[in-house]
Order: sequence, then C-alpha cells, then structure tokens
Amino acid sequence: MSYDTFKSAFVFESFKCETNFNEIVEPNTGEKVKSLVIRNNSTEKFRAAYIYGEGLKEISRSKGSEKNNILGEFLGIKKNDIESIMSFFKKYGFLFSLKEFNQYISVDIDDIIYIKENLEALINLLNAQESSEIDYKKLLDSVLFLILSEKKNVKINEKIFYKPTQDNFLHNIKSANKINFEGNGNIIQIPRNDGGSYPAYRVKDNIIDAGFYDMNITNYESLLESEDSSLDFIKQIFKSFVKKNTSIFSEDECLIVDFLFHFVQRISIIDLHSLSLNMPFSKEVYEKIIIEENTDLKKALLTISKFLIERELNHHLSEIKPVYNAKTMQPNWNLPSLLSAMYLSLFYLDSKQASYRACQNINCNQFFLVSKTNRVKKYCCVYCTNAVSQRRYRQKK
Repeated sequence: MSYDTFKSAFVFESFKCETNFNEIVEPNTGEKVKSLVIRNNSTEKFRAAYIYGEGLKEISRSKGSEKNNILGEFLGIKKNDIESIMSFFKKYGFLFSLKEFNQYISVDIDDIIYIKENLEALINLLNAQESSEIDYKKLLDSVLFLILSEKKNVKINEKIFYKPTQDNFLHNIKSANKINFEGNGNIIQIPRNDGGSYPAYRVKDNIIDAGFYDMNITNYESLLESEDSSLDFIKQIFKSFVKKNTSIFSEDECLIVDFLFHFVQRISIIDLHSLSLNMPFSKEVYEKIIIEENTDLKKALLTISKFLIERELNHHLSEIKPVYNAKTMQPNWNLPSLLSAMYLSLFYLDSKQASYRACQNINCNQFFLVSKTNRVKKYCCVYCTNAVSQRRYRQKK
C-alpha cells in the first residue's frame, strides 16, 4: 500500500542516484580522504509527496517499511560521514537535478554540510515560533549563523547549483567607518556624579524603551584605538551601531545591528572564527538572554528570527512555480530539485500546530514532524523506539 497522494500538498518526481567514492591523498597531511562521486540512476524513478501532518515522504514505499523521512534524514547527516551521505542519495536521489550529466560527477562533502546547516538553522527558527518552551541556545546560535556566516555558492562542474540568500549585511558591518563627531548636532553632555559631564553621541536605538542610546564618545574612541585583535569585530559592530541610520542598512538590518551591539555589551563577545550552529558560548550566555533585564534583547531576537524566516523561505521558493495537472485534476508545483521540495515542505508547516523535533535515540538525531501538543513522542520511528528499549534492557541486565 502506497501513500495516498490525494492527501498530499504537492508531488515531486526525479531519479535516484548511484554513489561511489574516490580516495585521494590530502597534500597537507598525507592522509587518504574519501571523495564522493554520484550520477543519476535513470532506471529508478523517485516520487515524493508532502503528506499533511507527516512531512515529505517517498510515495512508492509502504508505510510499514524502513525510515521514510526525507527532510529529517537529510538533517541527520553528520560532518565527515560520507557513508550517511551516500546512503541518503541512493535512497532519495541527489539534492539537484543531474539529468544533464551522463557520467559520475564529484561532489564536495563540505558543500552538502553547508546546505544542510542553512536548512537546519531555518528549522530551528521555525520551531521557536508560537512556542511556550523555546530552545534559546538553538535560536540564538541559528540567528547568528544566518546573519554572520560567509555566504558561498555551491558549484558542480563549474555550474552554480545552490545560491544562499545574498545580502551585504556582513560586508557592511566589516566595512563600517568611524564617525566624525566634529560639528555634529547629536552630541550632548551627560552629567557625572562628580558634578562634571562627559560628551556623548545620541544614537537612535530600536532595542531599549527610550528609543535612543547615548554613546560615551571617550569610551567609543578608546575601544577603536585598542590594539587587541580579538576586539576587531566588536569595533565594527560599534561603528555600525553609531552609523547605521544611513542608506547602507535596511530597517530590519538596523534592528539586527542594535541587537548585536547590546549583545556584545551586556552578554558576550562574538568570534566570527567560531561561528557555527553550536556556538561555543558558555551556559551562562543563554541564561542571560532570558533574564528580566534582557527582555528587550529576547524580544528583538524573536523579531529578527521572523525576518530571517521570511528571507530564507522567499529566497529558496523563488524558482518554484504553480502548475495544474489536467490528468489528476489537481494543482501542483513545478519543483526544480529535491532541495526545493524540502523548502516547500517548510512553506506548508504551521508553526502554531507542529514543529520538527530531534530524535532522542543517540544513534539517530534525525528530525521528525510532530504536533506541539504531543510532549510524549521522543523518537522518529518504531525502529528507534525499539532500539532505545533494547539498549535500556541490556543496561539493566
């Protein structure tokens, strides 16, 4: 018995893949490294559908067989695990159409992980919406990852297959110049406790209730003159904060600049070199986000997450077009790739009703779609439920 496509939101058709690997010698270390190669398997067609309440599924397989969770299994792929990547592509086909290639082509594993992490960051943001139990570690790490990571196009045989959201935000942060305070009408004098005063530059601020922030000019210039290289990015955030109300930053980006400014002031510095979906912040950093004194930061973080969700989805859905199938008398979508089908499945996600949860089987960690009211379900499938039960039984014995 196959999945009923009548209950689906859309159907995607493609081909499965043949996968293999080459062993190459890493010139820097002299170690053998596996390099992934793939090609279309034109004898094996692949059909998938988004089933309401269940997610993106292969529709040629019965419900009682092995795992059938396309998006979750892709997100479960781990770094440097070529076997899991090969297994996924053999089972569901490649992320992009390979119909123009007749031979094996080489695929960079790091590119696959890069695409996966961008998709996972988006899902982490979607999970935080309309939720009473927000995972602020995943929310903060994912927001920082999406706004501050270097963007790159993914190429195969010199052809671009994947373009991330292209924006100049990080470039504008890095290239911000020091403001010239001379003759500026926004400079005010702030009284000191000793009866004197200090000059400050009044900056429009979207975070704090007053609507403005008085930047101590002496402290500002002292920071910029510091020779501590670990503060280089912090300097650029301060410069951007003071100069953000120009045509360089959009309204949404101004809020992000303000968030970054207050975050590095109150909570922690940000090291671009350690940027990832699992930032090396201490536990105290995430605890500070949710305390009452930082309610404004928490509110801004959620607002920024909504902006990023809209940006990411609109970008990755831009090549998808609606079509009508007269044979089935049903609407459908013209999907250029399996990856676009994954993003379209998120388009149908009602974040008020459901979210993607990581499987609690330590040998799995794949995501699965579950109702937000279901607090019991911890495992993505019967296989993982049984595996955990057997492991516990063996430990007791």
